[in-house]
Amino acid sequence: MGSALVFPLSENGVSLKIVGTPYDREIIDECIRTGRNPKLSRPFPAGITFYQFEDWKKAVPGSDFVIGGISSYGAEWFLEEVLKYIPAEIPVITVVKGLRVNEDGSLSTWPQYWEKELSEAGISREVYMLGGPGIAQDIIDGEHTATTISGPDSDVLRMMKECLQTGFLHVSMTHDVTGLEYAVAIKNAYALGPAIAIGLGQREDSVRPTGVNAQAAVFFQAAREMRRILRTVQAETDCISMGLGDLFVTVEGGRTRTFGILLGEGYSREEAQLKLKGVTLESISAVKSLYEGISVLAEKGVETPNGKVDMKEFPLIHHLYQVLFEGKDADLPWEEFAFDTI
Repeated sequence: MGSALVFPLSENGVSLKIVGTPYDREIIDECIRTGRNPKLSRPFPAGITFYQFEDWKKAVPGSDFVIGGISSYGAEWFLEEVLKYIPAEIPVITVVKGLRVNEDGSLSTWPQYWEKELSEAGISREVYMLGGPGIAQDIIDGEHTATTISGPDSDVLRMMKECLQTGFLHVSMTHDVTGLEYAVAIKNAYALGPAIAIGLGQREDSVRPTGVNAQAAVFFQAAREMRRILRTVQAETDCISMGLGDLFVTVEGGRTRTFGILLGEGYSREEAQLKLKGVTLESISAVKSLYEGISVLAEKGVETPNGKVDMKEFPLIHHLYQVLFEGKDADLPWEEFAFDTI
């Protein structure tokens, strides 16, 4: 996603510098030679300067803001190697999507964790967040896309919006960093459900083809569980809606879709990962952290606006955890999704 944002930023005339991680050395070398990331369908716009990671401190001075285009797997590294050393006056916005399980079993968003760790190191910083229903390739291609940026300072948010918004990238703003981060993080877990439903219908021994009805049934359950979680963290209504939009786009076209279909077809987690070698799968860590976090809340009997947390209200995330980490067959527990309010 970080690379995709180069295109709307460039369209707005923003001067850009791209820094690779230590794992991107060959990609940055190629960008320096040709102006093209071999993983993208289009070359970068002209006028961009590229840096290897060891030179990142040369790129940052004078910047209006820094975008941390990293996955949750690089979140700890980003904190220790970059975030602690960016000058305090330069805002940082991240596209990281994920939750961290703390030592006491509670959950934190990565911006929450970063801010806490920075504070303990004597560094005052509030991290901004970008998230919403957008596939990187569609942004690169100029597809109409809605996204949201969040953070504490309204003036900084307006400045970032002015840089990002184009005729096709439509940017909303909120101060609800936690709600937005939870919304876009947990959809990576729940998007596996509808994708599994697709895969179940593609099994050779399938006697009941899985079509739109089945996907919608699982989508409904995913939305129910997501709303419960987001209300627990007191997410704004618009952030809940943005999370559901992100769930839709991930089911329709994200890498999680492909992974979920393979699970539904009967492949184990390890077999599916092997088929998708080299692809970052945020859904695996999202399911693990979310299930473990909800389990702790349920064990402690934590009260929420909806009453005490009860694992019986989260059958889909429980099933996904069992499939990924306990070797359970992916066939969905349909009857557990039914509700009775009479």
